[in-house]
Amino acid sequence: MREGFDPAPGAATLAAAHRSGALLRALPVEQRPATLSDALDIQDAVFARLGEASIGWKMALGSFAQKRGLGFGLALPGRILASRVFEDAATIAMPNPAPVTIEFEIAYVLGRDIRPDEPEFSARDAIAETRVTFELVRSRFVDRRAVGWLSFAADNCAYDSLVLGPVIASDSEAALAESLVVMADGVEASHALIGDDVTDPMASLGDLIATARVRGVTLPKGSVVSTGTLCKPFDVTPTGAGIEARFLGRKLGFQLRVV
Repeated sequence: MREGFDPAPGAATLAAAHRSGALLRALPVEQRPATLSDALDIQDAVFARLGEASIGWKMALGSFAQKRGLGFGLALPGRILASRVFEDAATIAMPNPAPVTIEFEIAYVLGRDIRPDEPEFSARDAIAETRVTFELVRSRFVDRRAVGWLSFAADNCAYDSLVLGPVIASDSEAALAESLVVMADGVEASHALIGDDVTDPMASLGDLIATARVRGVTLPKGSVVSTGTLCKPFDVTPTGAGIEARFLGRKLGFQLRVV
């Protein structure tokens, strides 16, 4: 946190938006983060105000192109709120009809605690399971891009929900990408990204470990780390939309509705 910056007012504004479902144009100027540290301090304070349990972290802006172009150098973390984690075939309620961005991701489940003060190690050695997920991205801002990436980070990197899918073999990530098709209401909507738009799941886990080390945070055993999108993200309106991923001869899906 920079000297003199108080994350509490921005956290109060964002926590209120979480609870009400209202969309903000932007944070008031005096509440906006000026550094990534400010943004993560606001994120921490929002999480504390919501009083919710977390099962892990989601990583955002982690493709080669994004990390090179946005200036952070690392994928950005947000917390996975346990109350917004769902299983296959769930119906997920949304508080308003604003578009939801759909991402299909690889997630790692940690097999041990990772402490900020421990010596360097191979991140792969800390993984107990490899799973697939859908992340649903829904910002508390009308336009998450217009407010800037620091406010995006403060807003828990626009996390809304996670659909936690099955365990897959740790050596099947490449084959998964080759086979991946994501359908929306029975029509192909997306497929695996290629080139500089690709997210490296293991690199995203390494970015989380690096950020946790700097911030003095322990990553607990059993945490889920959803590492960033494998498919081209796409938007849907949550008015009964049915989403399904097909991969490795398997399926994972859910439906959206507005309450």
